[in-house]
Amino acid sequence: MNYWHMQMHPGDRKDEFPPYLIKDIINKKKIIGLGDSWNNKNGDPVTAPEQFKNEIRVGDIVVIKQGQTPISIVRVLGDAYHLNTVDGSFDWFNLRRKIEILDFYQDDYNFYIPQPRGTLSICNDLSTKTSQVVINWYELAKRKNLMNSINLSDQRIEVIKKLWEKYKQKFSENKLNDIANDIEQIQAEWKKYKDKIVDGTFSIEDYTNRIDKDKDQMPGGYLCNFLERTTKSVFGSAKPAGSALAFGVKLNENGSYSIGKNRSNESIEEANKEFNEKIKPLFEGVALCENAIDKASIFENSEYQAKQILRKLAVLDHMNDFLFIYSDMIDYLHSDFLKSETSSNLAKNHELRLVVNKLLDVKDTPVESVLLSFFLWKYGNAQGLADENSPNVILYGPPGTGKTYEVTNNLDFVCQGEQNRYEMLQFHPSFTYEDFIEGIKPKGVTKDGNIKFELVNGVFKLFCIRAKKECLKAIEKKRDPKPFYFVVDEINRANLSSVFGETLSRLEKDYRHNVANKDGLNLIKTQYSSLIEQLDKDKKSELAYELINGQAYFGVPSNVYFIGMMNDVDKSIDTFDLALRRRFKWIRKDCDYNVVLDETKYKNGNDFGNIEEYVAACEKLNNYISQDLGLGRSYEFGHSFFMKMKDIAKRPSITENNIEQLFNLYLKPTLKEYLRALYPESELDAKLFLALDIFKNLFSKKQK
Repeated sequence: MNYWHMQMHPGDRKDEFPPYLIKDIINKKKIIGLGDSWNNKNGDPVTAPEQFKNEIRVGDIVVIKQGQTPISIVRVLGDAYHLNTVDGSFDWFNLRRKIEILDFYQDDYNFYIPQPRGTLSICNDLSTKTSQVVINWYELAKRKNLMNSINLSDQRIEVIKKLWEKYKQKFSENKLNDIANDIEQIQAEWKKYKDKIVDGTFSIEDYTNRIDKDKDQMPGGYLCNFLERTTKSVFGSAKPAGSALAFGVKLNENGSYSIGKNRSNESIEEANKEFNEKIKPLFEGVALCENAIDKASIFENSEYQAKQILRKLAVLDHMNDFLFIYSDMIDYLHSDFLKSETSSNLAKNHELRLVVNKLLDVKDTPVESVLLSFFLWKYGNAQGLADENSPNVILYGPPGTGKTYEVTNNLDFVCQGEQNRYEMLQFHPSFTYEDFIEGIKPKGVTKDGNIKFELVNGVFKLFCIRAKKECLKAIEKKRDPKPFYFVVDEINRANLSSVFGETLSRLEKDYRHNVANKDGLNLIKTQYSSLIEQLDKDKKSELAYELINGQAYFGVPSNVYFIGMMNDVDKSIDTFDLALRRRFKWIRKDCDYNVVLDETKYKNGNDFGNIEEYVAACEKLNNYISQDLGLGRSYEFGHSFFMKMKDIAKRPSITENNIEQLFNLYLKPTLKEYLRALYPESELDAKLFLALDIFKNLFSKKQK
């Protein structure tokens, strides 16, 4: 993207070509243009019309001026075209381009164009006064347009503001100082790499792992590791999808190189050729590019696989222009906050940062950037569980994958401690419709010693009544109703068709009760409705979700989100019939090895010296269980099992004995039960011995 400034007539006299006329043309026609026969007055060999036709590119930014007077800033949308017939009294020029209007100059902007002369000029040197005026106006226009594209209601903006302020209060002064020190150190370490990239000495040994690791040691050992791991404490995780092969070239243990996914035993010469021709130019382009948003165009459409690494490269140079989030989470947050057609991840990131800076009044400091990125990552995860489009969610996967932990933490965050807005319970085989919706249950003893029975509401119906009351209060105060979350752990352990009964259909998004309409649409009769209708007025009002002409109805308010969790090894997902399954969004939770890597610490809080080998061992064990033993992914161990190592290891490095202890205490009993379903008892010990051998294999080799 280039910046230009031009005037749409070679004359400078405002009385002959007044700015209001130029503005009128741009506004009505959505074009800019020149006369195709106009020549440059200074005698340059390339005329302004030739530049206009051949050098301006689609996407370039052009400031329209009259002398020093700014008129409009536009984005070019199309190639140049020629119009034979023009209106001499209005749009007199026949060489044109279609444009998008970004902004018109306003008097309170109070700036002018330092370079008044010249029909058409490109901003080659971005440090000049004129270039800076053009760039600053473009940034101002972007912010204005983005603020007009916000996808959030005023009430929701207020909620996010409160969440942000409350989140920041969790950080002590000491913690903020630690973050500031980490940023300063990482920036100094990044400069060592950037200096090499800029002066051309950046080599394959600086980029990927090296044979002689002690020679000329760089921060993190090599750039990929520095960007992926060393910087993650404050700049966030930028782990690329898949393995380290995504980096393009990787040194193997035998001294050969892997190039991409299909070339696994290549020479240093071939690896250097790949690095110098395809990888090094990308890193040079990103590091040398001075404009934050222009960095996206350098690599987002390239074939380089580890794009998250290059996104972090951009962030390190422009901390206040981006969020420190590199994954598809940006796509979710961007669509949640903005109505914008921007397509690339980094460009979405930049737009989102501009808007959030304004909405939340973010301070222009590195520490505030870190807190903001942490906050929005947490916010995105919390909001992503359930939303208006998917109000019913099932989290499923192996035990120990943090399903309950994730839900409880996220709900505490989004509900700001308002515990009445969420309900958590656990299903079990004896859980019934009467427990869930309504039913006749024992309620004490009569005077003559007989058990007294009463009609009572179940836990879900009571919750729906509570959420409906919140809706009514919100409507009265003309604000959005707060979301309410109903959470069921071990949801597959009850007879779901029986528990939900006829109310199952009301869970569906299109059949939720719109409380604001105050009608009977999407309300249904339950099997106990007729009994409620026979009770006295007070009892009837207490038990009924909705009373219409004395008739009792039930519905699920649109502000209720239903979240279920299940370990699918306990009972197959197949037990969900289609009527249930199609009403839920299914989110699988597997072992997160990044959590093991980040959270499994030695007793003094430092990383274990061989934590990466330990994580690789955990992954090998799970692959053996799911693939070699044929149990499938649902029988793999979740990360919480492997994190128990921090309570076992007593030294800064995890040992083979530690591996055996973890396996025997926490993994073996569970795995043995899994295997009993597939193998005879006589084969179990051999299978378990092999599993342990695979688990500790890496450590056995190291210690030999």
